[in-house]
Amino acid sequence: MATFLFLLILVGLFTYSQNTQTAAQETINRRSLDNVTSNIAEFIIKNPGIPANWELLGDINSVTQFGLAQKDRVLDDQKVVAFVNYANTDYTTIKSRLNIPAYEFYVTLEGGASLSAGQPAPLTRPVSVVQRLVTINGVETIFTLTIYES
Repeated sequence: MATFLFLLILVGLFTYSQNTQTAAQETINRRSLDNVTSNIAEFIIKNPGIPANWELLGDINSVTQFGLAQKDRVLDDQKVVAFVNYANTDYTTIKSRLNIPAYEFYVTLEGGASLSAGQPAPLTRPVSVVQRLVTINGVETIFTLTIYES
């Protein structure tokens, strides 16, 4: 009887340990995804990109990093249109320039006009969503970035 109780307790502790490790790893993965999403959103809305005039070049391969800003949280409408066009025609390259090869993304801008780019997240995937208030042509707009695992 004592051996049975000992084994039962041992199995219970092992199961508890496994569940705790799984939950801890899920928390770490979630925080990592949230950090990636926040960092990318902040870069996009605060920086013009590299090169700064990338939207005028007409060649996605000349873009090192995408940024949409004229200045902090004031977006350049030409950059926004170019980004949306590139994201809807060359999604893989945009992902590469955003440095998120293991993730998918979806961007929406809602305000004066509604625009979207990328791949909407399926309902079955864990997602990380960041929203920021920006201005485009003097109109307050909500910038939403959603990132999720491929």
